[in-house]
Amino acid sequence: MLRSGVKKFDYCASCTFYLGAIVVTLVCQALVSFVAVALSSSYPDISTNGDFLTAFMMFIQAANAAFILLFCKVNKTRFDCSLAKNSDKKLDCRDFILPIAAAIVLLFTMYLPTMWYGFFTQYVLHISPSVGSIDLTTSSSVVMIVIASVFMAPVFEESIYRGVLFNGLKKNYAPIKAAVLCALAFMLMHMSPIQVVFQFSLGALAALIMSKTNRLLPCVLLHATANAAALAIQFDPLVGVVNGCINWLVKSPVAALFITLALLVGGGALLFVILRFGYGKTVQTEAIGGESENLTPEKIAAADARKKDGKTRFFIAIAISGVMFVINLITMIVG
Repeated sequence: MLRSGVKKFDYCASCTFYLGAIVVTLVCQALVSFVAVALSSSYPDISTNGDFLTAFMMFIQAANAAFILLFCKVNKTRFDCSLAKNSDKKLDCRDFILPIAAAIVLLFTMYLPTMWYGFFTQYVLHISPSVGSIDLTTSSSVVMIVIASVFMAPVFEESIYRGVLFNGLKKNYAPIKAAVLCALAFMLMHMSPIQVVFQFSLGALAALIMSKTNRLLPCVLLHATANAAALAIQFDPLVGVVNGCINWLVKSPVAALFITLALLVGGGALLFVILRFGYGKTVQTEAIGGESENLTPEKIAAADARKKDGKTRFFIAIAISGVMFVINLITMIVG
């Protein structure tokens, strides 16, 4: 039972929430840019300083947490999912093991496509591979990036993009279409042209897991495992493995192409098995408006108006993120 006056997110409220989250992200980025400019005379390397950038990552996740709490309190709304427990299925070992396994399979599946995309950005768009990298030369920067990317981001980003946005989109679209739109929103939110393959595939898989479980915990574990593995690759001795893979791709492009296709097919099939047979059927979500026999023409018109408002707000947020994505891409190319 919901508390008096408290309601779940519908499609319109979910899209409004998403638009608000994008605005929070832009405000945080504007603030950090202002601080970086203000400190640039005293600290010339501020734009690449690991401590500064990782502290900013923690700051933006803290801002996300504050936004989630404030929006839910002001609008008297609650998530249309649970963290761990719900009335459909009890929490069991699958909710811990399967997301971690799925994250590992996803990383192997998308590793070579990510490399191919890296070649495209480097040799076609002439974007340096070092663009966007963070200088993790101090222990404090390592600790902060682990906290931000492995603990904070999975919780708060999954709350926004799977807990609210995906469940809202699913009330207006089929689960697959909702997952694709949610993944697109998640990818563009990062506004990083060099991470599109990884972010989109992670967002789509997390949305599909949410459709199966209606729980945040498996999505958080998936996100945390993927981020932790991606972070570990940046440290020795795995850097040597990555460099060796890049050299092999350059020398054996035909063989690498076939291996890429094999990994995509095999990894995709394994992920299908994990989702379909590991989790079972998709959890159904109540559609907007409730039972049709209870809807009057006035209620139908009001529901249609809210749908239209929700769609407008969703695509405004997509457009804002897309513009920032393109600006970042142009900056990387000309820079």
